[in-house]
Amino acid sequence: MARPAKPFFRKQTQSWYCSLSGKQFSLGKDKQLAFQKFHELMANREEHLQNRFSLYELSQAYLDWCQANRKPATYKLHRHFLKSFIEAVGRRLQASQLKIHQVTKWHEGLGVSSTTQNDAVAIMQRMLNWAVEQSYISRNPITGMKKPKRKRRDVYYTAEQWAQIREHANGSLVDLLDFLYCTGCRPQEARLIESRHIHNDLVIFPSDESKGQNEPRVIYLAPKAKTIIDNQLLKFPEGPLFRNERGVPWTKNAIVLRLRRISEKIGFRVIAYGARHSWATEALMNGGVDPISVALLMGHKDTTMVSRVYSHLAKNPVFLRQQAHRATPTRNHEQISSSAEPPSATDK
Repeated sequence: MARPAKPFFRKQTQSWYCSLSGKQFSLGKDKQLAFQKFHELMANREEHLQNRFSLYELSQAYLDWCQANRKPATYKLHRHFLKSFIEAVGRRLQASQLKIHQVTKWHEGLGVSSTTQNDAVAIMQRMLNWAVEQSYISRNPITGMKKPKRKRRDVYYTAEQWAQIREHANGSLVDLLDFLYCTGCRPQEARLIESRHIHNDLVIFPSDESKGQNEPRVIYLAPKAKTIIDNQLLKFPEGPLFRNERGVPWTKNAIVLRLRRISEKIGFRVIAYGARHSWATEALMNGGVDPISVALLMGHKDTTMVSRVYSHLAKNPVFLRQQAHRATPTRNHEQISSSAEPPSATDK
């Protein structure tokens, strides 16, 4: 028969302890206070048992799950930020002891943009929510924490600006930028395209390779985009189609560095997502494509993202005036015009 839990004294530390489910709890050096703390501990036994894990232990368990159930890039990103956080707070801090100000101090000290800080806090919250779901802890200690604001990436380029960008780009980077500008696809999607994804005038990523992993991602190739793909297939029949001058597949960092140098030369910010946003802007403003089609072609489920990211259209009075004229039915316009005529002398 197992002995009932009770405090015990350890001579080496001159302190009182107790054990619950194999984990020892320090009760302090004073016997009376130690027994008082022990009874409080037993009264809240379940809560203490759930909150017995350190943040380091939770992070390791979560990363094991993440590695088995998420894409390698997702696992790598989560591991990066969780490792940074554990280094900041230490391996022994328990989840139940975590305070919001500790997370705030950590993400503000990362030396990154507010958007990246937002990602970092989101990963922390996801890990703790997962721990609650798996019954490692009873509650998320940073529930309700406000994340840093994300900076909107609604950068888009006029035809003149795009000509400047292409003029200062060179080599294989031009092919990549032109493809983004012709299709509106995500830069990451372009980097990952291989010959196995090409189906005539379509690029199809199976659901397990698409964003969200819910359904296949289809990129429709207009003639110019199809020509670019055909040329890349001739050069690289196996593996990623878009590569640099050394035949190495483009990485996110390599693209960022090349575009940063172009930005310094032409005097305005150049980012890969700008090509995607420019495609959408041109489709909406000059191509006459409806927002639903634009959203679907870009790989969005609905128009929410298009409406939010391309809100700069609301600041374009010329475009809105054109839309206002298009939105007014001719018959109604004639009726309004006739009813607005001044009354004759007999009517008075």
